[in-house]
Amino acid sequence: MARILLRFSESIVEEPIIAQIILELKVPINIITAHVNSKGGEVIAEVPNEALDKVVKAFRQRGALVSIPKLIEVDSEKCISCGACVTLCPVEAIKIDEDKTVVFDKEKCIGSICSTCVDACPTRAIKSVKQNNAEATTNSKQ
Repeated sequence: MARILLRFSESIVEEPIIAQIILELKVPINIITAHVNSKGGEVIAEVPNEALDKVVKAFRQRGALVSIPKLIEVDSEKCISCGACVTLCPVEAIKIDEDKTVVFDKEKCIGSICSTCVDACPTRAIKSVKQNNAEATTNSKQ
């Protein structure tokens, strides 16, 4: 599954764009987080890798801005397991393990959309990961 960030402007936010694309393309879309109001919104969603290009194209044709968020990477040699990042994570992707080490769940992480853990890390052990070539190509077609 690939994660995408969808941004909806005020002019299209009330349209059922996600539902239309699910029905039209017959592709499951899993909404991870959503912050939407009458002035616009942002949605992080997962789509199957094999459908990524056609889903991105469909959203862009309907006026949504689409990007591929970067995830995070942890340098285990720099990480001191202080826990500064744990309580700040809005999706609970970071936990303290039984052995008192910090554990990151990349499946839950929403990456550079948030970056709270990156900013909170006193040793700078957490960084945003660069996109791979496929993601960069999809992202550059905005």
